[in-house]
Amino acid sequence: MMDIQQGQEWLLDMINNLLIEVLATMAEQERLKIKLRQAEGIVAAKEKGKHLGKPNINFPPNWLEIYTITAVKAMEELNLKKNTFYKLVKQHEGFR
Repeated sequence: MMDIQQGQEWLLDMINNLLIEVLATMAEQERLKIKLRQAEGIVAAKEKGKHLGKPNINFPPNWLEIYTITAVKAMEELNLKKNTFYKLVKQHEGFR
């Protein structure tokens, strides 16, 4: 390691700051490259007609019957998680 004379700590600080700036710039460039490749991949998938994201939730056949009982009972009968159940409720109430 370099021997820094007393009073020249500023030189070490300057070198450290410069190194941090270089590494930060390299990381930013890499992130931009990844983002560009991701966007290209999404466009290519859409052109091929591939579905992106989670699939839509379909209403169960007995939804109207289930909708009239309590939420906890409905989730148990349909074997749905809380988030999925309330997503269906929100969707149902939006289409009335």
